[in-house]
Amino acid sequence: MKRTNIMLTDEQHRKLKTQAKKEGRTLGELVREALDKTYIKKDRHEQRKFIAIEAYEEGFISIGKLSEILGLDVVSTRLYLKDKGIRLKAQELEDIDLDAANA
Repeated sequence: MKRTNIMLTDEQHRKLKTQAKKEGRTLGELVREALDKTYIKKDRHEQRKFIAIEAYEEGFISIGKLSEILGLDVVSTRLYLKDKGIRLKAQELEDIDLDAANA
């Protein structure tokens, strides 16, 4: 990794710090993620993974569906999310039953 300095407005800094604290992440992680989303072109598979992870984070899909899209089993998906610093979502009993049926 390379270190660089950027100038943020007071408002940008405040919002980033608040969001970082809310997500249990660092300000630097948020900035790197934003740069990746904005400037780094990804192949189709990476784009699909990125969209699926965002859908999972927003609660639109379950971890079972995310696993299917990523081509991983649920345990590997949990490890993948942990490695990426993405918090696991609590699942409804219905979703757990569906994931078990699809496993």
